[in-house]
Amino acid sequence: MNSALQIASSVVWLLALYAAAGIVFALWFAFRRGAERLDQAARGSSLGFRCAIIPGAVALWPLLLNRVRRP
Repeated sequence: MNSALQIASSVVWLLALYAAAGIVFALWFAFRRGAERLDQAARGSSLGFRCAIIPGAVALWPLLLNRVRRP
């Protein structure tokens, strides 16, 4: 039973790390030209739009980071 608890604890920590990295990336993506690099229509967008894309950017941050880093 102890090993099952350790596995569950490890999974929770990994999810927390994933979410923390996602939050940091999402804030950069939404407010520091990350979205504008992927879609020119995001240029000059409103604060409401930028706040609306944060949850998706948190969840999909590895994919979005890969897309932003491409030349």
